[in-house]
Amino acid sequence: MKAAVFRGKGKIAIENVPKPHIGEDEILLKIRAVGICGTDLHIYHGGTDVKPGTIIGHEFSGEVAAVGKHVRGWRVGEHAIAEHNVSCAKCYFCLRGKYNLCVKRSVIGLHRPGAFAEYLAIPADLVYRIPRSMPYDVAALVEPLTIALYAAANSGFLLEQKVAVIGQGPIGILLDQVLKAAGARVIGIDVLNHRLAFAKKKGWADTALNSRSRTFQQQFDRLAPLGVDVSFEAVGRAETVDLGLEITRQDGIIHVLGVFEAPATLNMMKLVKKELMLNGSWTCAFSFPAAIDLVHEGKVDLTSLITHRYPFQDVVKAFEDSAAYKGNRMKTVVTIP
Repeated sequence: MKAAVFRGKGKIAIENVPKPHIGEDEILLKIRAVGICGTDLHIYHGGTDVKPGTIIGHEFSGEVAAVGKHVRGWRVGEHAIAEHNVSCAKCYFCLRGKYNLCVKRSVIGLHRPGAFAEYLAIPADLVYRIPRSMPYDVAALVEPLTIALYAAANSGFLLEQKVAVIGQGPIGILLDQVLKAAGARVIGIDVLNHRLAFAKKKGWADTALNSRSRTFQQQFDRLAPLGVDVSFEAVGRAETVDLGLEITRQDGIIHVLGVFEAPATLNMMKLVKKELMLNGSWTCAFSFPAAIDLVHEGKVDLTSLITHRYPFQDVVKAFEDSAAYKGNRMKTVVTIP
């Protein structure tokens, strides 16, 4: 089969590789669509320990091509998506429902073969059925939606609170939608005007503010004189966490889900003096069924997030363009016939 293989910093190559054989408890998916995630770009830029020769990609959808001997309840031809976290189900964290923190956790597309390929073998207990009415490219983006959903659920956010979402990239935009569905008043914050305009135009953020604007603080103070109840940091930079410390009300919450490329130094006295709670979330757990329902019921719009599509034969260009942020892109999806 053909697969897109990471060959080192800035290098992706389409290669012929062996088609995977499934185990007795696995499902073989014919991959139909794969999203390019921020993590994929970190790998592409050489910012991770992912080894050259790895097939990357963990946001995907496809069709069941074969089922293992012990797998029940699945038929060839059904449409499906899957989690990317493979856990042991035995460690301290797994037994407490935090399998995303499994001490033996491996990740599809990082530690084991990923989805930028024609086929993917995956443990059956990670696979979820999707409606046939859900397009493959849309279904591939359920995975990033689970990240936003898990963050909202684990942050301490209460229904109908006033929140700020710092970072209006794909995860931030999805957070906007999840929080709006829960009745929140959402202030979207970014430094890129095209992202702010996108969030505001779609109605996902009630207000969209550029934090580098000279009038930012004045505008923010009008919207939230005491500060917001909860700030979500979806960027992964020290200055955006500090912004959260600044704009969150006393006795409020700052939830961090951004991925940091370097250690962050923070003004901790802001946290102490304001009695803030600082917490975080890492990937997701038990979030896929709810995420599928939100999309199927029309409560979250994934279609509008897809700004760029590429056929599989152009996957190298898809990575080059995404890495260069060409075309004010939000989400890039690669389709596989």
